[in-house]
Amino acid sequence: MGALCVLTYLGIGLVSIVGVVKLYFKLSAGKCRSTRRIDGQVAVITGSNQGIGYETAKDLARRGARVILACRNVESAQKAADRIKKETKNEEVIAKKLDVSSLASVREFCADLLKSESRLDILVNNAGVAGMRRTITEEGLELHFATNHFGPFLLTNILIELMKKNGSGRIVTVSSVAHSWTKELDMENLNSEKFWEPKLLYARTKLANILFTRELARRLKEAGLSGITANAVNPGGVKTAIFRHARKAFKYVVMVSQFFFKTPQEGAQPTIQLCVADSVEGLTGLYWTDCKQSRSSKLGDDMDVAKKLWEKSVQVVKLADSENHLK
Repeated sequence: MGALCVLTYLGIGLVSIVGVVKLYFKLSAGKCRSTRRIDGQVAVITGSNQGIGYETAKDLARRGARVILACRNVESAQKAADRIKKETKNEEVIAKKLDVSSLASVREFCADLLKSESRLDILVNNAGVAGMRRTITEEGLELHFATNHFGPFLLTNILIELMKKNGSGRIVTVSSVAHSWTKELDMENLNSEKFWEPKLLYARTKLANILFTRELARRLKEAGLSGITANAVNPGGVKTAIFRHARKAFKYVVMVSQFFFKTPQEGAQPTIQLCVADSVEGLTGLYWTDCKQSRSSKLGDDMDVAKKLWEKSVQVVKLADSENHLK
């Protein structure tokens, strides 16, 4: 009887501790408090058929924006667009095909957008992959870097042409606290040319997101385009499908950890804030966590590395003069 009581008390204690930890994460999670409408604005959100991207798209649609869901699976994106239309009563929600891991697809998407849209106010680089097996794309790019960095790099550079038309815009790139797991970024091994290091690949792509944002913000200012801001955001641990391709052992760790993770709606709050809030107007080149400015790793602050990554990325994606608005 005594042992049973001890086990009962231990069980209650464990459940209480877990509950307190979960409550802490809930209460410390940032929330976008802005009620600002953005009627007439145009937003492009990659990977927006589910998860954080979907919740971001729904929120912006509810605020009156014309929202373009740019997704690899256009059928899934269309279903998501239909749901958003029904929930928000906003008919200006469009699904378009975009595979950010393919530079050809990025260029095709941009060519279509430059013809169909007269402006672009918000670009959210949200699509991403993690835990994939070793894969080299048809264009010779490692899949993680192609999806998480090179594709968004090319997409952003080309679409700046649209943002320039109205002289303002917000570019938000979804990074991760995982960027701090790596202490180096070898410019000659971005596509695993020298060796394959799966444990740190995702972390390095997320570091690249921050470095890209730093240099993008600097170049925008230098080009006299200070009305266009660029920020990187860490959504925190969120219950999404990004690790669905990870190895089984890591999947189990993620499954257990997800008890403490945010919902996609909660995870989308920092991104939404950077898209709409008046309080962040003019702030650029920063890294955000839980709707607050945050410190990235020391490497994430290194502007020399950021410049080198930009120059290497220009070479890798073969950025044409007509696509390069920030020379």
